[in-house]
Amino acid sequence: MVYLDNAATTPLAPEVLEAMRPYLAEEFGNASSVYRLGSRARVAIEEARETVARAIHAEPREIVFTSGGTESNNAAIKGAIFKQYEEHKAWNKLQIVTSPTEHQAVLEPTEWLSELGASVAYASVSPFGHVLLDGFGNRITSDTSLVSLMMVNNETGAINPISEITKIIKAKSKALVHTDAVQTLGKIPIDVKALGVDFLSLSAHKIHGPKGIGALYIKSGTPWEPLLHGGSQERNRRGGTEAVALAVGFAEAIKHIPSPPWGRGQGEGDFASLRKHLLTKLAQIPEVVLNSATDDTSVDSIINFSFTPEVLARLDADALIIRFDLEGIAVSNGSACTSGSQQPSHVLLAMGRSKEVARKSVRVSFSRYNTMGDIDRLIEVIVEILKN
Repeated sequence: MVYLDNAATTPLAPEVLEAMRPYLAEEFGNASSVYRLGSRARVAIEEARETVARAIHAEPREIVFTSGGTESNNAAIKGAIFKQYEEHKAWNKLQIVTSPTEHQAVLEPTEWLSELGASVAYASVSPFGHVLLDGFGNRITSDTSLVSLMMVNNETGAINPISEITKIIKAKSKALVHTDAVQTLGKIPIDVKALGVDFLSLSAHKIHGPKGIGALYIKSGTPWEPLLHGGSQERNRRGGTEAVALAVGFAEAIKHIPSPPWGRGQGEGDFASLRKHLLTKLAQIPEVVLNSATDDTSVDSIINFSFTPEVLARLDADALIIRFDLEGIAVSNGSACTSGSQQPSHVLLAMGRSKEVARKSVRVSFSRYNTMGDIDRLIEVIVEILKN
């Protein structure tokens, strides 16, 4: 199997599994217990927290472990808004600004809050999915309570200029800023201080770590209400017994991110080389139309493309991905969280693409295990599909 759907999930790295093994068996203690078995689990959790914090230039106390990116996004958005509702006691005094190309884990909680009475404004995006700075400031008002914009788009790879956006926001309001950085870790450097954000979401399984563990950065002093109650874990910010093995695995995966990350200039076989090779090959197929930017405003790990109208008319969306699968290639036509719904990509629709393109696009995404040979095999299959 040629696996090219790493934006959906990555294979667990062998070194990560080995680091986790002791905490799946003999080191099974509850990190809240005071005896030695629990104390060792507590040490492992705190060491993992320090590793996550260093990776994004945060303080360990600013890191809350979660079950993944979806929980981190929900916790940031709902926690920020609920806390501000305590002050205003009126939903119509709360405004959220986001973009139509966000992950559903941002869009759906935002829409849910709008049903309670909060107002929502959406930033404009470019034809490749970037939030447009021109006119963005007009979305910010004195009632703006929270802005949530992703750092890297999960379907197109578009990089948003979060630090510039944050400066615009802070100059016009007291709004809190959240960024979904799930597709960013391991691809481009993250520095929460330089970004100026109040919240930042991460997930382990995008960087060869385990599923079921993520993290939420909460800047010290930020007003926020916990999403989960029922225990004093995570400094009273997330009730529930800590998943020690998963946290250890997350930290181990982070330790194996090179500097600079995989996505920027690691030499032959790195994401930049793979991307260049794929773009060169795709440019030789006249029926292919790109939905991702080809410059440095997009990460090297994700490329989204579709086909000309004549080809699209002959393609079935589900059959297209199945055809790749039958040829031994795993790719997707959008977010794994919405696949199988047969709905057009909301990201591509927001970018101005037609429903046909939004239903019949192909997302290719790399991991550290992909090779030039994987790209060559993908191109062979694309050519065969177009012939038939």
